[in-house]
Amino acid sequence: AADTAGTDAGVCSSPSPPTGCLGVIDGLLADCPHGGRLPRGGAGCTSSQDDTPGIFAEPWDYSDAPASAAYFADTRGSVDRLVDDVLRACVRIAERRGAPPPSVVRREGRYLRLRFDDAGSSSSTGEFYITPDDTTVQFRIAAEEAGGGGAVKNIDRAESIRKELRFMKLPVMRNRQRVFFFGESPFDTFGSGSASLGPPAEMTAGDMEGRDEPDPKV
Repeated sequence: AADTAGTDAGVCSSPSPPTGCLGVIDGLLADCPHGGRLPRGGAGCTSSQDDTPGIFAEPWDYSDAPASAAYFADTRGSVDRLVDDVLRACVRIAERRGAPPPSVVRREGRYLRLRFDDAGSSSSTGEFYITPDDTTVQFRIAAEEAGGGGAVKNIDRAESIRKELRFMKLPVMRNRQRVFFFGESPFDTFGSGSASLGPPAEMTAGDMEGRDEPDPKV
């Protein structure tokens, strides 16, 4: 069965939770808020499980990280160490930027939720999920304020955390339908975000067709 962790009590713990619930539901983080046809980075949000242009960022692979040998045991202790390392990396990034250390909002098994406080009373919620049976970290970082602007700040934050951990970007298949034959553009359309497709184990072969390789550069 797919993981469910870190969900808030009540409606978000129901069998059919509404869009936007925080936590992992059936192995998936929530999609980011979407607005309009052109990419806007809804609510200053970036996610490794939402294909939308301006929002998507590749998940992380820790198989070649310096501390990977300690993670591979896949015991409760090794998962705890991996979550600890993600938290410590977030703290170090905040310190270098002169920001307060992130506060732990929720920690449950493979799931970690943090609150990042930035200058000017701006804040974001970061979610990190260590998926079982592989070496992947999925994440979602979103501004808490309504109309939080573009996702550039949180894309940069996520990339800084990844580099601090010395994890690799994991190439994935994306459901892009290009408007122009010669390359990608802001007018390309995407299929539903991964959260709306259901748990990965329940996705059909058709869900994976017609997807382009993303840029695997690190």
